[in-house]
Amino acid sequence: MDRPIEHRQLADAVRIEIARSLGSPYQVGLDALDTKSLRELLRLLRDLEAEKQAAARREGMMPWRR
Repeated sequence: MDRPIEHRQLADAVRIEIARSLGSPYQVGLDALDTKSLRELLRLLRDLEAEKQAAARREGMMPWRR
């Protein structure tokens, strides 16, 4: 079955985000997910990255809380 271009682009975007965030690629069967699930997974990865950056900023502002 041929997937729509949007689905392939989302799968590629998720793969890139995983590799960027974690430093290495993972062999996840993203093609098995539907388009909505891929969008949500991409949103989750980006939200986690934003939370990671916010935590690092908070840590830098209050180093005595280590």
